[in-house]
Amino acid sequence: MERVRRVITLKEALRDFLRDAGLSLSDLLSAMDDDPRGIIESLLMRVDISEEEAAKLETLLTPDQLNLLILVLHVFYYANPSGYYKGYLLYPPYERVVGLNGKVTREGLILVMKSLGIAPGIGG
Repeated sequence: MERVRRVITLKEALRDFLRDAGLSLSDLLSAMDDDPRGIIESLLMRVDISEEEAAKLETLLTPDQLNLLILVLHVFYYANPSGYYKGYLLYPPYERVVGLNGKVTREGLILVMKSLGIAPGIGG
């Protein structure tokens, strides 16, 4: 008999995480940094993209969207390298998001943004 893999999308995992913490997304984002320069520096520490690509993201996304990316990358990929959330395989999977150097890859960032419904391009 074939085993069925239980999968949870990043959006579903985020919704569950916030519910368990008793927080709304707006409450959480309002407590985070709203200085775009600080947000971009934080993103560059976690994601393997160029400063030019980061600057492009800064123009394409709101500070809340950037903070959401940082939150999700930290909670679901850095603090949780297992690739699972509550026994469910997280999608997009860890190995498609985080590179061998331990940073989120450009392609991984795009997958995460698409999964969250934030999908502007960061380069051609």
